[in-house]
Parts: sequence; structure tokens; C-alpha cells
Amino acid sequence: MNYDADIDMGRNVLRRVEVVEVDDTGPIQKVIVMGLADEYFELPLRGQSHGYTGVPRKGAVGYVMMANGRPDQAFLMGLEHPDDRKTDLEPGEAKMYGAAQQEIHHDKDGNVLIRSAGGGIVHINPPD
Repeated sequence: MNYDADIDMGRNVLRRVEVVEVDDTGPIQKVIVMGLADEYFELPLRGQSHGYTGVPRKGAVGYVMMANGRPDQAFLMGLEHPDDRKTDLEPGEAKMYGAAQQEIHHDKDGNVLIRSAGGGIVHINPPD
């Protein structure tokens, strides 16, 4: 099978995309995204870290990577919704968060702060 992308694959490897729809009912999460000029990709492969999974909301942005510039080998990376992303982190900190403003915050001092959507907070301090 020959693709036009094979001729100049460098220009066709990476595209910024926006989530249109997600199907998380099967063994593989399927995501439909829209790229430039209304090009749509229905992708069965979304890279996620081991031990953590999530479903991006409609409107989340990220990148579709096409291995060797080929659309038949595409996968998604780095999806996040700009309205949900936390911006109050310092170097060395990490936060896991959801669309309802719940979060688990690992701060630079070794503390863990767990906050529910309703505002309840659990603070775990490192041992002395």
C-alpha cells in the first residue's frame, strides 16, 4: 500500500487535534478527533500511562502522531481540556485532576492533598 505521505513524511507526522467524541465501552478507548481543515481521525490507540486512565472531554486538545507519516498508523498523545488543566504547580509538583475540580496534589515538600469536588480536603504529611 502506498500513501502520498510516504513521499514527504516529515510534514505529515504530527498534527494538533481537538476531541469530538470518545467511546470508552470496549477494551480499547476509541477517540474521534478533528484536525486542520476539518480532517477527522477515528483512532483506536490513545497513549496513557500504566495504572492511570481517563476519558478526555469534548474540546480537549492534543496531538495525533502518525508513525512514518502514515494515517493508518496514527495514535493520540497529550489530551487535556484547557478549562480543566491546573496551573498552580511549582517545579517538582504533580496533580491528578478531574472535570469536577477534584484533585490529588503531590507538593514539592512531600505532602499529598486530596480534595473532593465538594471541597472536602484530606492532607497527608510525610513522616518526620
